[in-house]
Amino acid sequence: MKIAVLGIKALPAVAGADRVVEKLLENFSSDHDYWVYIRKDTPNAASCHDNLHFVHVPALRGKHLGSFSFFLMCCVHYLIKGRYDLAHVHNSDFGLFVPLLRLKPRLPVLGTFHGDPFARDKWGTFARFYLRMSERLFVTFCHRLTSVSRFKDQVPGLWGRRRVEYIPNGVDSYWQDEEGSDFDYAGHGLHRGSYALFACGRLDPTKGLHDVLAAYRLLDDAPDLLVVGDFSHDQGYSERIRLEASQDPRVRLHEGLLDRETLLDVVRGCQVFVFPSEVEAMSMMLLEAVSCRRPVVCSDIPENVEVVGEGHRGLYPVGDPAALARRLEADLGHPDREEMASQLADEALRRFRWGSIAGRYEELYGTLGRRP
Repeated sequence: MKIAVLGIKALPAVAGADRVVEKLLENFSSDHDYWVYIRKDTPNAASCHDNLHFVHVPALRGKHLGSFSFFLMCCVHYLIKGRYDLAHVHNSDFGLFVPLLRLKPRLPVLGTFHGDPFARDKWGTFARFYLRMSERLFVTFCHRLTSVSRFKDQVPGLWGRRRVEYIPNGVDSYWQDEEGSDFDYAGHGLHRGSYALFACGRLDPTKGLHDVLAAYRLLDDAPDLLVVGDFSHDQGYSERIRLEASQDPRVRLHEGLLDRETLLDVVRGCQVFVFPSEVEAMSMMLLEAVSCRRPVVCSDIPENVEVVGEGHRGLYPVGDPAALARRLEADLGHPDREEMASQLADEALRRFRWGSIAGRYEELYGTLGRRP
């Protein structure tokens, strides 16, 4: 079966849905051939399998026009040159263009939700309206729907609600506690193993970093805090974070994304990983921190609880800096923290293994490919 993969932007991936697709492609069998649509202005992806091909698509620059033009050009290529048996679309913000894919009437479309883009604070009123309408079209015109979140099980389309199948994200089992990156610890005034870590992709208010900084102001005895993320996306919020961070000498900002191996080395080297998100679907960052066998303190939104379990000692009420401060203090002083982190990693590897998750998608491909 020839399968078009749309809705992501770049491989090698940095975070988010792109990372999910990257891991799925690594774990798929050789039964199908995949054509992955990525932006032409991103680093060239190297195909690691004979059945993996890349379609490099031009796009305009800019936060809004960039995505719109990229998705539109993907559809143009898909309709004119594509010779596929199935399309797998990742992210509901592609939804406006799914009706174009359906112009090939006998070609099934599988849609996968990786979150609710309209729930992010970075978008204005018009953008939120656009993203909600895009989701309605996504729900209406995809033949089958899946979500990485267990809690997005019924979603309204233009003509009623539709069922969404839960297929989680996954983790790997090969993280090892060894130094192997050129991250400039000394330049940040840090030693490996001496810091707490907050890390994200694109920084915006729903990531909850302001709660971590507020919690730190309540702590007299806490390790240095390393913050890693892309500060270029929401300038107002980034300026707020810079100002608050400048008032606490324990906070060190790394304003930029790290490559995957460097980021994992930084995660493996932290005392505790702090994940205060207000909105997630199923975070790859949280899953990978858990798989690195580091103690994790995270907000108690349902999507995080799905990863760490209801009984996880590191949960705290979302949006409550005082509770976060107490949880960090308790975790850093707990004698069994390393052993409990290893147990959590083993449980995550049992529940969220990429091989079985990739197999579930391939079963769906087979089912959709047999549509009349």
